[in-house]
Amino acid sequence: MLTDLILFRHGKAVRPHEAGDDFSRGLTPRGRLQAAAQASRLKEAGCDLQLALVSTALRAAETWDACRPAFPDAQVHLSRPLYLAAPSIYLNAAKTAKASRVMIIAHDPGLHELARSLMKGDTGQDRGQTSLREHLPTSGVAWFYADPEASSGFKLKQFWPPEPVSA
Repeated sequence: MLTDLILFRHGKAVRPHEAGDDFSRGLTPRGRLQAAAQASRLKEAGCDLQLALVSTALRAAETWDACRPAFPDAQVHLSRPLYLAAPSIYLNAAKTAKASRVMIIAHDPGLHELARSLMKGDTGQDRGQTSLREHLPTSGVAWFYADPEASSGFKLKQFWPPEPVSA
């Protein structure tokens, strides 16, 4: 049963004209540093990740590569259907995975729409919720936990926008 769902938007990618196509856009140096820093934040906050579901787009796969040192025991499943997917595809992938603590590394707008739908009905107005309702930036991480009392079945545990880094 899914107890923790972490939505991790891929790191900052190169501009579209710098790659052959959208799928082939890799991370910038800043994107790599921020992704690694976000993974460290998650680990320090007690995240014991079991499974990472990762879009096969280069920027998402490289985000996982930056995260992997923080979660050396986690399994990874690269999935083409997670590329620019609808929120329902992301959620179904997590719910049908045979793991309780799952991270999805993928794309907007689907990840942001999923985060907003998981917060629907939650009247909390802390700074993290307010910020996440507005935007899920690259390298942004939203950690939800299962809560049967919540209308979506999940509550936001923590939202971390990326911190500035020198690259």
